[in-house]
Amino acid sequence: MKLTFYQIYYHLKKKYEARRISCNPGKIKVERPVYYREGQLCRGHLILIESGELRRIDLKSSLWKDCIFICFGEVDDIFCRIDTDLLVLDKKESREQVLNDLQEIFQYFEDVERAVTDVFMENQDFGELIDCFGRIFDTSLALTDANFSYVALADRDGKFKKGFINESHALPMPLVSQLISDPSYQRSTTLAGVYTYSLEQMTFLCKNLFFEGEFTGKLLAVSCTSPLDNEYHKDLLHMAADYVERMYERFGAFHIADRALDSLHEMLRLKLRGNSVPGERLRTALVNVSWSEDDLYYLIQMRPSYRYDKSLYDKYLCPQMELQWKDTCCVAYNDSLMVLLNGSRLHMTDFQPELAYFLRENLLAAGVSRRFRGFEGIQTAFKQTDIALEMGIKEDSTPWYFRFDDYALDYILIHGRGEFEPEQICAPGLLVLKGHDAKMHTEYYKTLYCYFQCRYNAALTAKKLFIHRSTFLNRLERILELTQMDLEDFRSRLYLSASFYIMEEEN
Repeated sequence: MKLTFYQIYYHLKKKYEARRISCNPGKIKVERPVYYREGQLCRGHLILIESGELRRIDLKSSLWKDCIFICFGEVDDIFCRIDTDLLVLDKKESREQVLNDLQEIFQYFEDVERAVTDVFMENQDFGELIDCFGRIFDTSLALTDANFSYVALADRDGKFKKGFINESHALPMPLVSQLISDPSYQRSTTLAGVYTYSLEQMTFLCKNLFFEGEFTGKLLAVSCTSPLDNEYHKDLLHMAADYVERMYERFGAFHIADRALDSLHEMLRLKLRGNSVPGERLRTALVNVSWSEDDLYYLIQMRPSYRYDKSLYDKYLCPQMELQWKDTCCVAYNDSLMVLLNGSRLHMTDFQPELAYFLRENLLAAGVSRRFRGFEGIQTAFKQTDIALEMGIKEDSTPWYFRFDDYALDYILIHGRGEFEPEQICAPGLLVLKGHDAKMHTEYYKTLYCYFQCRYNAALTAKKLFIHRSTFLNRLERILELTQMDLEDFRSRLYLSASFYIMEEEN
């Protein structure tokens, strides 16, 4: 294995009073140390040499450009002006001990290289790779993707956990907004070498990562106060970046799910635009994420509660949502963030508290559609989210999300049925009863409709249905259990009346 000057000097400096006399601008790497012997082939090595022997090397020799020298004893001033990496140690130092210590330094890095090779051979992930490099970094190290999410972390000093990472394992939203609005940050993503960037009174050493010429993410190391420490970590960042880019080339993404969602993103955008989607392509896209055309879905439209750069959606919020909730597909559409939630895999009742927290943290308001089956309902669900947001914010802007079902009655009273089918606008409880009747061969819908026609008179309803009053009351109890309706509530009765009217007219 070959090492850079700083990889050697950094560790040697811990044991010896080594002084750097001159440097090689070419940033060369050298192999294990050898003693200098005149006439012996030693190009490309770390050379241990006596000061007298150093003086006898021709100043035009290629050794100056190909080797790193460690000299025992003082040297002439002329060597301060040549382009070579030259360290000077006290001539009293044990040559054998210095050689052994240098061998240990090389062995130290070779052990890490062997561990990294094992990661590649065993098809392990980026986390294992960064763990390997975390052993040789004496500062906190992180791997992030282009969307400000952490792929892997070796947080030796806990620096990243102090304000630079949120619960979604991503950079907090205020810092992301700060970065995106900073032109110097945008320019920095094109840099090939290691550079420094300061954020929130913390300075980072950064190494951008690329795949086929495109920026994919970066390695970050917390900057140290010592210039030598920083030079050492810069060389390590170059070393680590090479392996990270090779692993990225193998997997094609930092998060394997990214590729699986790509085609689903495309399908969702097409449906939101009202375009047709080829059935086979849709089925393939769904299978890639273990979804089905028969699954139940919700559509959620999110809008910012204040004005900020809409590029935050694609760069940060969409990936953050998909990382936080595995059964979502998120795209930026017009001025909104659209989230398709698979309700068959992630129940809305479990999701709502987390959704409210996410919206509050990111200053967003959301409209939530009615549950629907398959992709054909996306256009209608999109209209429902629009209605929920517009009517909800107009009525009370304090909640973070608005459910279409809570505003469907208001829409009916203002617009009538509009463009919606009965199952898309009527009271959800009636749809539950119809589904239950079809499956279980009951007559709960008919029973409730009769109760409604009899002006909620139990005795008259039982008489019309030719059943005993206690039988009717038992049936009504089951109906209310299934529908979760409150028939004592005025709005519930009004919604029920309008829904019965629409559904009976349809029949």
